[in-house]
Amino acid sequence: MQADKEGENLSVTEREFNSESIGKKRFKNDIKKILIVLLFLALLVWQFSTMELFFKKTITDFDIGIIIKNIALFGVVNVILTGLFHRMKPAFMITYVCTLLIGIVNYFVISFRGYGIVFMDIYAIKTAATVAGSYKYGIDIYFFAGIVSCIAGIAVCAVMPRKKRKYLNLRDVCGSVVAILSSAVFIVWLNTSSAFFNNVSSLSWDHSIGISDYGYILYFVANAGEAGVQEPDGYSVQKVDEILSKYNEDSINYTSHTKSPNIIMIMNESFSDLSVLGNFRTNREVMPFFDSMDKNVVKGYVESSVYGGYTANSEFEFLTGCTKAFLPGNPYLQYMDDYLPSIISNIKEQNGYGKAIAMHPYNPSGYNRNRVYPLFYFDKFLSIDDFKNSVLVRDYISDKSDYEKIMEQYENKDKDSSLCLFNVTMQNHNPYDDTSYKFKKKVEVTNFETSPQVSQYLSLIKMSDDAFKELVNYFKKVKEPTIILLFGDHQPHLPDSFYQDVFGKTPLQFDQSDSMKEHLVPFVIWANYDIGEKYIERTSINYLSSILLEKAGLKMSNYNRYLLDLYNDIPSISATGFYDKNGDLHKISEATGEYAEKIKEYEMIQYNYLFDKKKEPARSFIPAPFPLFLLSYHTLIFTCHGSLLLLFFKKIFHGFPPEHRPQLSLNFFQFIMSITWHTVLAVS
Repeated sequence: MQADKEGENLSVTEREFNSESIGKKRFKNDIKKILIVLLFLALLVWQFSTMELFFKKTITDFDIGIIIKNIALFGVVNVILTGLFHRMKPAFMITYVCTLLIGIVNYFVISFRGYGIVFMDIYAIKTAATVAGSYKYGIDIYFFAGIVSCIAGIAVCAVMPRKKRKYLNLRDVCGSVVAILSSAVFIVWLNTSSAFFNNVSSLSWDHSIGISDYGYILYFVANAGEAGVQEPDGYSVQKVDEILSKYNEDSINYTSHTKSPNIIMIMNESFSDLSVLGNFRTNREVMPFFDSMDKNVVKGYVESSVYGGYTANSEFEFLTGCTKAFLPGNPYLQYMDDYLPSIISNIKEQNGYGKAIAMHPYNPSGYNRNRVYPLFYFDKFLSIDDFKNSVLVRDYISDKSDYEKIMEQYENKDKDSSLCLFNVTMQNHNPYDDTSYKFKKKVEVTNFETSPQVSQYLSLIKMSDDAFKELVNYFKKVKEPTIILLFGDHQPHLPDSFYQDVFGKTPLQFDQSDSMKEHLVPFVIWANYDIGEKYIERTSINYLSSILLEKAGLKMSNYNRYLLDLYNDIPSISATGFYDKNGDLHKISEATGEYAEKIKEYEMIQYNYLFDKKKEPARSFIPAPFPLFLLSYHTLIFTCHGSLLLLFFKKIFHGFPPEHRPQLSLNFFQFIMSITWHTVLAVS
């Protein structure tokens, strides 16, 4: 009896001991889980900080709310990868490698453009690649710091202990599914709610400021959310017809010439008058001929929607009369999949015009020009392949050789036809750090020390001015009526020190009013016959084609007449903002009263012009059109990737019994693809 009692007591002791051991084990597991969560969060903060180093920013430069949002976006990616791999180690190693690659690319892109890669750059990657080799790149302490930080993060991940286990249990699989589903829900919420991004994407008028203020990842995702073109509120075909029907009556006095005028349109690469930023002195005049033009000219300044790049966007605005204010991305790469009425089709409908010619002395595939130009009704495209034995300025064909090609096209045209030619030059394209080229007439700033890049840019503009003088003097002697339009596509990106000296601020410190000056470029319409004289203090590129048609005395569509009427109330509208008839500056989103109504009407007309007329829905999430051959290509790629993913998932389920692995892998693959597909549908 006593022995039984002793045994009972021993059993209780054992139970207490076992209970205590289990408690300690659970406590250790809880501590371990907490440490894992803290490590996960620490790696996310580290990753965000590392990315910003490539943008010459530190985590202390941001508000806590911005930090949390950026970390949350990094977290979504890492949670999904952790769910797929069932481990943090490979997930973070992948994202740290991606951070390193994205950071390095952005660092060099900033060096020549002034801001990092945004979502729509994806569509221009081929064009960017063609000019990337012409730049000289420098590095600084931030570049090295970013690389070291990335490598350190990868090293930390590499030394993480790996838990060995024979197979995955149900809890592991369920945890992965929950993690992926939670991330999918979060992604859908991001695309259906504006709460997370607030007004982040509203700073798309200046990407450099947006990235600097909000962090790269947050701004990139917010900007991607603006990639789609949604049907405007209140839109209908009947409403558009009602608006445009007011302009059916034509009150324009058309040309009385026996022959329609030759029309030459020149968009000069990076052609600008930097004096709009502030006063500075140079050792010689930069644009003496342009400035002296005062007879038979309409001249002034136009607002460009872009700065430092994206030439094709300015092209699109001019040729179509559309504005980038309502159109994200690059239209040449995203929306041009069918014939589109333009100033070219308008001119060709007039009596006396033969073949319409497009010229660009560079790669024909840049911005898809070789595919897009025919859709604007151009009959002929002269690219770099058509410029033989041309004079080069640095690595680009000179404006002088470019304009000589224009003269050649005039001399070789049908004598009974008038010339219609649109030209995009290349001479003044960045970068401006080619020390091997020697200018005969070098322009230098004299009242303060500045970068050699500024001197090179100003010297290039002087050469452009000289070349334009030769072109005008040639057509002064031509008996046929001729009208020439010259305008810049955007201002150049120059070192911050120049803006500090001439403007008192660096571009990152610009407000909207300052940024508008950064987007201002000169234009001139000249004719070898009497068109009168007019100075336009400020307009925008989308109006230029209608102004040109009016000055040329050519018939216009009701759309052109509508634009000229809109110009009277809103003389300038671009992606940067708009000026009203009183000269006051506004953001597009803040328009009120009659201006809000007119902008809404313009947006409806543009939507109809670009999308509804083709009976196609507006692009929402993936704006790029997909022709059949591209669809077949993407189907092939998806199949290949799907096969690889299938093998990958087989690897994930290696711990399950062999007979179950194929079916489990297939089911899980289908499940993930289903989530992905429905997520895309939801956000689109």
